[in-house]
Amino acid sequence: MTKIYMNDFQTEQLFSIIRWLFLAISAALFYLEPFSSQLNFNTNTFFYLIVFAFCYMFMTQVFLFFRLKRERIQRNIMKFGIICDYIAIMWLIALSGGIESPFVPVVFLLIMHATIYWSVKGLSFSIVASALGYAAIGIGLEQFYQFSLVWEFAFNTMFFIIIGFFAGVLAYRERLHYQDKMNYQDQSLKDYVTDLYNHRSFQNTLEKLTSTQKNISMMMIDIDDFKQVNDRFGHTLGDQVLYTLGNTFKTNLPKSQGYCFRYGGEEFSIILFETEKSALEKQIKNWNQHFEQSVQMIPELKDYQITLSYGVTKYQSTDTKQSMLKRADRNLYYAKENGKNRAVFDETFER
Repeated sequence: MTKIYMNDFQTEQLFSIIRWLFLAISAALFYLEPFSSQLNFNTNTFFYLIVFAFCYMFMTQVFLFFRLKRERIQRNIMKFGIICDYIAIMWLIALSGGIESPFVPVVFLLIMHATIYWSVKGLSFSIVASALGYAAIGIGLEQFYQFSLVWEFAFNTMFFIIIGFFAGVLAYRERLHYQDKMNYQDQSLKDYVTDLYNHRSFQNTLEKLTSTQKNISMMMIDIDDFKQVNDRFGHTLGDQVLYTLGNTFKTNLPKSQGYCFRYGGEEFSIILFETEKSALEKQIKNWNQHFEQSVQMIPELKDYQITLSYGVTKYQSTDTKQSMLKRADRNLYYAKENGKNRAVFDETFER
């Protein structure tokens, strides 16, 4: 049986659809015949509730549409939406009969939503807040003077706690399953030694970027005479050198500027969104300096120099993944054959 996993964006899309659905249903029950006359809900402030709900729902929908790259801001906006959901639901319950409101079960969705974003704290807080809000509505509408409503309030509150707890736990468990799945997937795309993305990931990324004609440049990098390092110091220290170079690329290349990969063996590859030769030369110089300083901090290599060779090319409108890779590999070969410890740029940077 296929398991369905939803990431943050997909989950928020689902809750956004549910919000709009309940808004439409609520408006129909309050304003359309024969529902409005039979239910006889309080419409005094319902119009303001509609305006409030539409405004925050529209705002969250805009952020969902544009999918902000700043994940922290987007998550904070989504959490703000949950708080607005709480206000809207309690407001709706108060207008539609209070303790007897047919919208009381909607509270369970609120609890699940809060659990997804705030984990166990969200589960506990949402249950307590829902129970207190429900009680405040009953007190405000003076419904606790009716014995039958007191029992209905008690049973509903009990179900808030019991069903809300189990629903929240299920949502939380599903969240953990999804996170585990993402961790396993991430591990399958990463190299164990360097913690960079691996050869498969490089091929997929380059294929995607060349097929969409992105303005990119690409480097193939090789550690000069790496076999001598392994032969002289052993493979354990050789792995340490590989990790040091991988860490150099990760810490000196923001994710917004490109991707780093271990191509295989002592070869690395980098895809960048920068295509100016002077900027790339400056970046290479920065990497070399950082790598040299990091290698010198390894006691066995304190007096041992390890250099890097680069083959650099830039995307052309007629390029495929294979043509770009072939040019970069050729440039790296020229760098190795002409003294090593250098970067060779091809003719694409002269056009």
